This record gives sequence, C-alpha cells and structure tokens, in this order.
Amino acid sequence: MRKLITFLGVLLFMIGSAQTTTKTYTASSDVFSNPERGFYKHTEAHSTGYNLLTQSSLVSYRQNQNITLILRVFYLEEFVNSAISQTYLNNMQTDFNRMRNAGIKCVVRFAYGDDESVSPRDATKVKMLEHIAQLKPVLESNIDVIATFQTGFIGTWGEWYYTSQAEFGGYGYNSSTPLTSANYANRKNVVDAILNALPNSRAIQIRTPKFKQQLYSTTTPLPTGQAHTNSSLARIGHHNDCFLSSNSDVGTYSNVTTEYPYLEQETKYLPMGGETCAVFDSRTNCTTALLEMNKFHWSYLNLDYHPSVISGWQTNDCFFEIQNRLGYRFELTSATLPTQITLNSQLPVTLNLSNKGFSAPFNERNAYIVLKNTVTNVAYPILMDADPRYWLGTKSITENLTLPTDIVPGSYKMYLHLPDVESSIATRPEYAVRFANTNMWESSTGYNDLNHTVIVNQSLSIADNTRLNVVLYPVPADNILNVEMDAAEDYKFTVYNSLGQQIKLNSTQNGNKVSFDTQSLSNGIYFIQFENGQTNDSRRFVVRR
Repeated sequence: MRKLITFLGVLLFMIGSAQTTTKTYTASSDVFSNPERGFYKHTEAHSTGYNLLTQSSLVSYRQNQNITLILRVFYLEEFVNSAISQTYLNNMQTDFNRMRNAGIKCVVRFAYGDDESVSPRDATKVKMLEHIAQLKPVLESNIDVIATFQTGFIGTWGEWYYTSQAEFGGYGYNSSTPLTSANYANRKNVVDAILNALPNSRAIQIRTPKFKQQLYSTTTPLPTGQAHTNSSLARIGHHNDCFLSSNSDVGTYSNVTTEYPYLEQETKYLPMGGETCAVFDSRTNCTTALLEMNKFHWSYLNLDYHPSVISGWQTNDCFFEIQNRLGYRFELTSATLPTQITLNSQLPVTLNLSNKGFSAPFNERNAYIVLKNTVTNVAYPILMDADPRYWLGTKSITENLTLPTDIVPGSYKMYLHLPDVESSIATRPEYAVRFANTNMWESSTGYNDLNHTVIVNQSLSIADNTRLNVVLYPVPADNILNVEMDAAEDYKFTVYNSLGQQIKLNSTQNGNKVSFDTQSLSNGIYFIQFENGQTNDSRRFVVRR
C-alpha cells in the first residue's frame, strides 16, 4: 500500500509538472516586410490639388518592395488664413482608409508650402493651433495606421526653418539671428498642441536635438525608467532630414560632442528616422552610415531621397544590410518549451532571441504564445509579460504562463505572435511582426511557428475543482452584460478580448449583480475573469447587435 501511494504521488508529480525540450532555430537573411520600420516612400497631398493615394500602389509597395511605411505630407496652402475644408478632411480619411486596407502605415507631417520664396510660408500660431484642434478627431480615428508624427507646421516643408512668421523667429534655427525665449515658447505651444491632439500611445518627432532641449529645458536624455510613459519628454523623438550630409548634418547638430551621446540614449526608446539630402563623401559612405544608424537606432529612411546617396550604398554593397537592419529584426535562436502539461498548471516558456536591427519597436506591441489545437484549429492566445520595445541586442525571456480556463485537453501547436495592439488591425497578419527565421512565418495568421507541439492532459486530482455559480445575461450581450453571483462585491472583474488583451469597461453594482456597459465593444467573443485572491475563474460571452 505504501508503495502504491508513493507511485501515485510520483505519477501525479510527473503529469502535473511540465516536461520540456529545447528547440533551436535557423536564422534567415531574406528581405521581408515588417510593420513600422524600413525604407519608406515619400508622398504628398496639396490643398491646391489633392492627389489621393491609390490602394494598388500601396499594396505594391508592401508586396513588391517590402515597404510598410510612407511619409504623408499634408500641405495646407489654401488654409493659411482659414479653416481646413471638409473636402480636404474627407480626402485625408480616404487616404487613411486605403492605407489600412493595404496593410500600410504612415509617418505624418503637416506644412503650409514647399517653396521658401513664397510668402507667407506658414500660418500664424493662432491659426496653427486652430488647425491642430480641427485635425484632432481625424488623427484619433486613424491612429492605428499612424506610426509616428513629425512636428511640422512651422516653416517651408514643415522643417522649422524657413518660416515667415516673426513669432517663430524669422528664418529661425541656425540663422544669423538666434531664436529668443519667446520664439521657443511659441514653438512649444505648437508641439504641446500636437501632443494633445494625438493619443498618449503615439510619440512625435522634432527636427533637432536642440529644439527638444530648449523647448523643455533639459539636456538630460530620457532615462530607461521614464521610457514609454505619457510624459512629454517620453513622447518626443527625433527626425533628421539631412542625415550624413555634412559634419553637422546641415545644422541638425549644434554640438556633436554633447548631442551625440544625448541622441544615442534618447533613441533607444523613441522613433528615429528621416532622409539624406546630399552626398558628403566623408559621411555618406557605408562605414559611417552603418555606424550612425546603429548608434542612433534608426527605424526608417527615405528610399527616394537623396538618390545619389542611395545609389552609392547600392554600389558599395551596404544597401542590403541597411534594408534588413532598419528598425528591428528579431531572430529566435532557441526556445525551451513543454512537451506535456496538465490543465490548471503553468505553461513554462523560455525564448532566446537576438535583435539584429538598429532599433527596437517604438510603439507598444504585445507578445503572445498561441496554442492551436491540431484537430479543431481553435487558437488560444496567452499574453506574455515581455515588452518587445525593450528587445535590443540579445534577450532571454522566461515566463510561466497561465493556461486559458476554457482550453480542453489535446495536442496543440505552439506559436509566437506579436500583433498590433489596435483592435482594428490586431488580427491582420500584415501588421504582425515576422521573425527572421526559416520555416517559421505563417502568412495567413501572422504567427511565428515555434515548430513544436505540446500535449495538454486532463489534470489528476482527488476531486474536481468546483467552478463558481455565475449567471451572465442577456445572451448574446448587446449594450449591457449583467453578471450575477454570490458575494459579487468580494471579486475583481477583468474583461479580455479574444486576443487576451485587457479591456476597460464601465460597471455598476447592485447587490450580487454587476452590470457592464458593452456599447464600446464590437461584435465578437470576450472573456470575463473573476478573482478574489482564493478563487480564479472566468466565463466566455458574446457581443452581437
């Protein structure tokens, strides 16, 4: 009898504990597209004759040139002294719709003209602020396809230099007349308005390091502990539109001794991109280009300009490396994964990866382990704690994940999935991150195949766990979901979508009934979790209107 009890104990331990194996993966040198990184195409829209984007061209960029970004410069020539017309705003919306349909994102900039000889070259500060307030609803509605936003507005091309408005400082930066404190204050008003017009999830880019330092009275680069927060300093990155084109990048730097280390730290956590503007042999060469793109964590670069610089890189055989390394390029080297686990147990996962790109992703992006049943093809995403925005160099990530409460015993293929966080495009494979490994990418889903199968067994216990007595109605839910359960006031309620992303809903409680406002939810499947420190349970519900 004693031997039997011992045997059963060992058996329970073996089944209840995950058995693991280590998989190794082969890196790929292939050129392929990934969201929010790489070479971009320059596009413009003018109020004097709006040229709509064509969806076929956008699709071609992505499919034939591996380009997922465009720069969209919206010129407001006709509105220097008036409100932006509804026709222009409607055209903008059409552009954003076509980007979304094509699987493309954009870098946005606004300007009032592209000719420094024309006057006025930009609007007054008051009019700019009115325009930014007018644009806010359009920007908020389309933030899913806006990767980042260049401050623009001031000066020809929105580059903060050739301004005709004295309140911004005449010809402005690097001219014979230095900017005054009042000039900087007026420019800061514009930047603050842009930050307010965009959701906190988006960073913007300012033209030079000195502008950020002067506007926000700091020479200290963004520390790691403040990265990816809602503060202004954590949301203002940089763009360089004369990269490598002189010793100072044509006025981008006022003091390289102090600004180089400043920018090197800043760009670990903020978007960095732009374009070259002229050949300058001592800097536009491959050696310096690769060195500085790596140092300053470049995410994107204009493919169209300057053509002589681009062709020089092609001739000298560094174009391919730049193309592959702009932004992030994740390679999975190995993973330790369970071969079998039981229900109600942890899923242990170790991922060893290397980022061969110049930078990490600059926008929020979650990582999921996905378990897909080999018989039913039902997929169960499990959210990881890891944040890809901090994946620079080599990383080893170990987590013990909790299995979904509704998963059933069976055989499951394992995947790694890094989708976009915006619900409008979260299920689109074009917006998911592809790893640079052979035999891994699943183009139909945007999953990275870990080439491994895990067996989920029924848990062994003396008695089955008793689930909470919970009633949900109406079924399906429409604009409200009611939850009735004993001692409802003792429980914490958390709602998730089918990707495992947490959703905040307003709720009211009346005794043992809690009512959730589901008007903001689109049709689909959701999960509600109940937790009180001792009990952790969940239920699935459907929203349908």
